[in-house]
Amino acid sequence: MRHWKLTSLLLALLTATPVLAIGTHAEGWMVVKKLTKLESQGIIFDSYEGEFIATTYNSDEKCSEDDYECFSPVDRTIKFSIRPENKEVIEFLQNNKDSSFLIQYRIHRIENLGLKEDFEILKAVAPGADQASPAPSMTVDKTGSRQFTFRGKFLQLDDQGTIVKTFEGLYLDEKTGKVHPFSVTNEGMAKHIYDVMKTGKTVYIGVSDAIVTGFRKSDYDIYSVNENEPGDMQ
Repeated sequence: MRHWKLTSLLLALLTATPVLAIGTHAEGWMVVKKLTKLESQGIIFDSYEGEFIATTYNSDEKCSEDDYECFSPVDRTIKFSIRPENKEVIEFLQNNKDSSFLIQYRIHRIENLGLKEDFEILKAVAPGADQASPAPSMTVDKTGSRQFTFRGKFLQLDDQGTIVKTFEGLYLDEKTGKVHPFSVTNEGMAKHIYDVMKTGKTVYIGVSDAIVTGFRKSDYDIYSVNENEPGDMQ
């Protein structure tokens, strides 16, 4: 009887929602430059597997603090899985192979039952005004003594589930064409950035060079996002 109960408990854990069952390393949104592969695979469990190209950077590149950690954009191929029951995402990817689009993803902490890859696509959308209706601007408290503003686009942002609640991401500076890592310590700002990403818009981004460092991946925190003008001009 005890063996049967343990087996039932293990099965329940394996088939439960992935976040609750085995934990999540990261979850967020990312801009996909191009889908390069998508196919159905599986013997015991069917799943859709594929590859796409996203923009990232080489952390070994030398960038001075005066450049605010500016890096040359680098293409990275990411392997992913999609659950077969997620038919809406599968159909979207099949119809948008040659387009840039936005995905919501989850990176599992350990191998997930039924999926070949740890990187799972949960949702995929074509950026546009109908995907989100963010407020024209949002400004939160600055976390540093030095600020700067530029015009650009957000490429990625995710919650990595650290002890101290932070979000980590990448943005692209429209003027320089450089990629910058950043952090967000305000959960409301993180949600606002997700909404802005869904619209596909280029916006003014206010960055604060943080005083307190060490508990996030980047020293640069986003304190303002404004579609029409730099946040400090309000």
